[in-house]
Parts: sequence; structure tokens; C-alpha cells
Amino acid sequence: MRKYSKRVLSYGGSSIDFAAAVCRKFGSLSLAEGTPSIDTPGFLKKLACKYIVQSYNQYTANRGSKRLLNSIAQRWEKPLNRSISPFDEITVTCGATEALASAAFALIDNGDRVLVFEPFYENYKVITLLAGGIPVSINLVPFHWTPDWTTLEQEAATAKLLIMNSPHNPTGSVLNSDILRKIAQIAIDNDLIVISDETYRWMSFTKDVNSIASLPGMCERTIVVGSFSKIFTITGWRVGFMIASEDMSKHLRRTHDFLSICAPAPFQEAIAEALESPDFEPFLKELMGGYRHRRDVLAEALKQVGMIFSLPEGAYYILADFKRIHPSFNDMDMAVHLAEHVGICGVPDRAFFMNPQRANRYIRFSFAKRNDQIDHAASKILKYYKGN
Repeated sequence: MRKYSKRVLSYGGSSIDFAAAVCRKFGSLSLAEGTPSIDTPGFLKKLACKYIVQSYNQYTANRGSKRLLNSIAQRWEKPLNRSISPFDEITVTCGATEALASAAFALIDNGDRVLVFEPFYENYKVITLLAGGIPVSINLVPFHWTPDWTTLEQEAATAKLLIMNSPHNPTGSVLNSDILRKIAQIAIDNDLIVISDETYRWMSFTKDVNSIASLPGMCERTIVVGSFSKIFTITGWRVGFMIASEDMSKHLRRTHDFLSICAPAPFQEAIAEALESPDFEPFLKELMGGYRHRRDVLAEALKQVGMIFSLPEGAYYILADFKRIHPSFNDMDMAVHLAEHVGICGVPDRAFFMNPQRANRYIRFSFAKRNDQIDHAASKILKYYKGN
């Protein structure tokens, strides 16, 4: 008889997979997964082809290609408010997911308590469990999505690590400088290590995104995780990175080496050239203008039919409370109802919560879709609810 590890049995299947299955069953339009349906920019495809033809097809150094390390350092010195040693403090990984796993395996021992702001990106819970840690949820209070400070201060006293994310998946909120300073002080007072997932750093609608790693006393205790998957719509390329102190990076690279060795070589070179290009900022401005439009179209439809949410300040998700229109439904009921009757699909919120009392009233929608798809989704929502 096969005996599976307690770690792999400690978590269930992905709610996103459930949503995808429901979507296929009813042939509905998916607003569930975070995979963009917007195509990868043509210039980036050409760069990838160029470097494949030029034979950048073997392993890079464990830490990443020299050119990409330099490009990341140049782009991140201002947000982190310090100079960055490309070869000592940056590690290129197979996406942000591998960066998170590398950090978890390098830092978490069996029984270590890991604080996770709830709602959360579901991988935070899973990587903590896989590393042998104990995830501890800290409520983010709706709908401004700021931490429950009393609980955070209490739980920090016996925790080793805090995982945080801004711009935030799944709410789209962005933590302001005052909130970050307060979190930083709690981390310093309790000697917490912080993993700051800044995958959506460049995807902000209203403000510059601050990094907790830029605050006094936080550089040496913070691992910044980033990714190029979403900003360049290249989720299949699997290129992310970690920025940490030289000492911490040495240990992170040990786990990274045995998890993946390195990220894909030709894609590292292509991304580096794209980051160095004077066309990067105009590309980013146009991209976010498109996302702003899609956000506003979907948000207006959800608002008109009575769902409650905060307008996303970053990323490309809306976490909507549906209880006003379906008080008897839980999140799974709502996901099936939307797919079967409305013709759209979202993610049940239990993917993002450990607290069962909170995990029954929200659905997450992604607007990382083409304009016509978002227009069609908004039309379906309005037609169904306004007609009923």
C-alpha cells in the first residue's frame, strides 16, 4: 500500500482547479485563473527567438545570468532605497513560485510558526506546510484590507516568519507607507524574517508601490520576491527572482540549486534586454492603461448588481462579497451558480482563507483578459441579474 507524506496530505486540491473544472463543465467564460489571455508582446517573442538561435540554451550560473542580474539591480535599487550587489544579493528563479519555495525550505524548520495575512495567495499556506511549518492566519480587515494589529502583535511573539504581498492577490489592495512602517516595527521587535512577495510591483493603478525592504532595519531580514510572468504576460516562461542580503542569499541559493538549478537561459537574456530598453516604460504605461479600462468595466458591472468590494489599486483581481445578492450561498455554491446560470467563472474564496468562518462569502475575478472578454463578462452579469 502506498503511504503518502503527511505534508502532501495536509492540504487539499487547488480551488482554481475546481473553478476551471466547473468552467469546462458549463462552457462558461473563465475569470478564474491569473493566466493572462492577453498575448505576449511581439518584441519579447522576437528576443526569445534571437537568444535561442544564438545558443543561449544551456544552464546559466545558479544565481542567474550576468545580464539579467544587472538589469534587476538597476530596476530595483530605487524601490529598495539602496545599492544592490547583483551577484551577491539577487537570485534568478523559475518564477516567483520557486522563489517562495526556496525561501520556505531555507528558513522554516518543523513546527516553526509562519504568519500569513488572510486572504492570501494559496501557495503561501502550501509552501509553509511542505516545509514543515505551521501557517497562522492574520486577518486583513475588509474592505480597506489592513491587518488586524492586535492579532498580529500577539502572534508575532512566537512566530519566525511573516509572508506578505503588495500589490495584493486576491484583493488588489496596496499597503501604504504608514502600514508598512508599522509591520516593519513589529517584525523588528519580534525578530521576524519577512518574505515580501512583490510580483505585481509594476502593476499599480493609483500610486507608487512601497517595499517594506526599503525601511530602516528591514534590509537584512527581508527577502523580496519578484516575477516577470505577469508584467510581460509570460507565465509559461518561468522567470522570477529573490533579492536578499548577501548572507541570506547564500542559503537561499542552496535550496534553489536543488529545486531547479536555474531559470530558462534564453528567456533570462530576452527579459534583460527588454528591461534595458527605452521602450519598457511606454510599454508598461500602455499595459496598465488597458488593465485600468478592464478593471473599471468589470467593477462597474459587479457594483451595479450589488456585489461589495474595494476597487483594486494594483494587480488584476477583484475579490467580491456576494452575500447581498445570494445570502444563502457559500463560495462553492456561488462559483457553480455563476458558471451554470450567468456564464462566467470565478474562484471560490476558500482558496484564500484558513478561517472557515470567513471563507464563504467571496469570489475572486481576474480581469487579465482581452477587452472583448471583459465586455462579454460584464454583459452576462448585467443581463442575468438585471433581468432577474
